[in-house]
Amino acid sequence: MQPATHRDQLITMLAEAAEIEHCLMCTYLYAAFSLKQGVDEDLLEHELSAVKRWRAEIIAIATEEMLHLALVNNLLMAVGSRPHYRHFNFPALPGQFPADVAVALLPFDAATLDHFIYVERPRETDETDGADIDKAEYSRDMDGANRVSEISGDYDTVGELYQSIADSLAPLATSLGEEGLFVGAVAAQLTEKDVFLPGLCAISTVAQATTALGLIVEQGEGSRVCHETSHYARFRTIRQQWQALSSDRPAFKPYRDVARNPVMRSPVTTEERVQIVSEPAISLLDVGNSSYFLMLRLLALMSDTANCRLPRAVVVAQATTLMHALADVGVALTGLPASPAHPGVRAGLTFSLTRTAFGYESPVSAAKLISERMELLATHAQQCVAALPALELFAKRLRDAASAWRGASDAQRAQEADRLAPAASPESTHDEHVDVIRGEKGTIYFNAKRCIHSRHCVLGEPEVFRANREGDWIFPDAATAERVNHIALNCVSGAIRFERHDGGENEVAPKVNQIRMRENGPLSVNAEVTLVGADGGANAELRVTLCRCGKSKNKPFCDQSHIAAGFVSSGEAVTRPSPELERRDGPLVVTPLRDGPLDVRGSAEICTGTRRTIDRTMSVRLCRCGQSADKPFCDGSHRAANFEAAGRGS
Repeated sequence: MQPATHRDQLITMLAEAAEIEHCLMCTYLYAAFSLKQGVDEDLLEHELSAVKRWRAEIIAIATEEMLHLALVNNLLMAVGSRPHYRHFNFPALPGQFPADVAVALLPFDAATLDHFIYVERPRETDETDGADIDKAEYSRDMDGANRVSEISGDYDTVGELYQSIADSLAPLATSLGEEGLFVGAVAAQLTEKDVFLPGLCAISTVAQATTALGLIVEQGEGSRVCHETSHYARFRTIRQQWQALSSDRPAFKPYRDVARNPVMRSPVTTEERVQIVSEPAISLLDVGNSSYFLMLRLLALMSDTANCRLPRAVVVAQATTLMHALADVGVALTGLPASPAHPGVRAGLTFSLTRTAFGYESPVSAAKLISERMELLATHAQQCVAALPALELFAKRLRDAASAWRGASDAQRAQEADRLAPAASPESTHDEHVDVIRGEKGTIYFNAKRCIHSRHCVLGEPEVFRANREGDWIFPDAATAERVNHIALNCVSGAIRFERHDGGENEVAPKVNQIRMRENGPLSVNAEVTLVGADGGANAELRVTLCRCGKSKNKPFCDQSHIAAGFVSSGEAVTRPSPELERRDGPLVVTPLRDGPLDVRGSAEICTGTRRTIDRTMSVRLCRCGQSADKPFCDGSHRAANFEAAGRGS
């Protein structure tokens, strides 16, 4: 495929890349939803464990496709276009993509897995496509070069498409000037501050664009070097595990008999289609597709800086609510009959889009139309509660969101929302477990739920912290403010904080951010910490102790469960080569990932229990499932362990 010779051709190539990423994400989700859920579906216990692992892996890959879509859209906006969230409805028809890029909604059978591996393959491999994948033979290439029409040509792999896009940038930047090429507003682009997708960054230069495109290729689409974490390698691992299970039990079948090429409307072709008509499947599908389309409209609106009158954090929360409902509906559909015309076939989500435009004429019309749509969708969701009880809460949240958009239609409130929107930190939440004990010398704040009972306080200042006593047991004035402050500063869990009234200095962030491994225990963090919750809210901390055994009932915090669990992990570790950090203090953002590790962003020194530094980092993921063979670092073992914990991400 030849590089673009003008801006519009580059935009067309990027739009096709966005469609491919979007379509792959949908096909992966459909396949994940089709996997069986329990041993009552002819699965043995160890087989079910593998299937759960595969589902988590496929959804993780789909999430990375979402990252790729967001990066491509950032590049589209950078060169002056709008984000491209549309795609052709499934299955993709011949000519929409190259003949070798077949896109369809299929159950996760062996042929579908082979197809996923084939689509994600590096160019140098000899993979063959799935046996049951329907593909026509044709070419989209045009004779002649340097056409003014922006028509996409053919490419053998998705990686080749990205290489052609990358090869287009430098020549266009030379002819137009780098500032002339990147004319879009950076503020319109989405970053990690807006959507929790690690690696999502703004683009305004050739170098940044090249880095973003390189990340996409490395994570899966046609990577030249097959890293273990690439989509290609991860799907191949699933295939190897599948083959081993099938060898042990030939009747092993991990997927439900869901529809191949499901559609919502009556098909106009004689080719294989399954129209969903049975109740309650069709009503659930209606809610699912409408939720999906509304989610895309919100994502597009987030980049419409002129018409979006709610802060991005609010809109992201609404889009996340829709996304979770979409997943609930997607799984529920695979347990329901699709149509009397197709006995034994289960339904499935179709990810259908309508002709409704993504853009809005004005901020007022945007708020009005979205609130109306949310109210209507809430009504239909409420009607489906019998089929899917989770829709009860979904309907309530939709009505709350609709109310927020109605409030945003007031011009004065909208201006205030815009003024407050740039605040980087999510709103802090208050903890109902904090006891406040005021004295003349100072105030002690004690968080019982965070206490890990190290007994440093009751042994260090027994007159202030009187253990095993009914009623009041904390007396701030029973020691000097200096001594109480010393106890508070050495409370590793952060359960004790002290506010001095004597004019002495209160606790401040340390000069060196530290993450310490406790012997057979938790991670102790001392830094200017922002701890991000599963709902996107955040708490500011200076000291916090985080579970790494995977057993705490108060995740992400330690609750001493590692003792009963017999967790064994040395407080020592091998030193990693790492350069000195330019800055050793500053903000440290800790985000527990859903069913995954702790994502840590910011300067930090990771230390042993004896305070020996084993790594200096600006970005790291730390194990919290207790299973990593490379503790304290995550090695992906949480997937094999089917680790479950609340957190950000999907």
